[in-house]
Amino acid sequence: MGDNLIYLFVAFLITWLIMAAYLWSIGRQVRNLRDEVQALENAELPAETAAPAPRRQEQVESSQA
Repeated sequence: MGDNLIYLFVAFLITWLIMAAYLWSIGRQVRNLRDEVQALENAELPAETAAPAPRRQEQVESSQA
């Protein structure tokens, strides 16, 4: 029975290590995306190349009515 508990402990440990690595990976991706969004928000476009904000579908429908 003691051997079975060792296998259970090893499986439990491996499961938590995989979960920790996955969460670390997701956290790193979120941090990278946050940095990229911040960089895009801080980027200034010249007035000639700046496109107007796209109109939402609700606004288009209400203006046609």
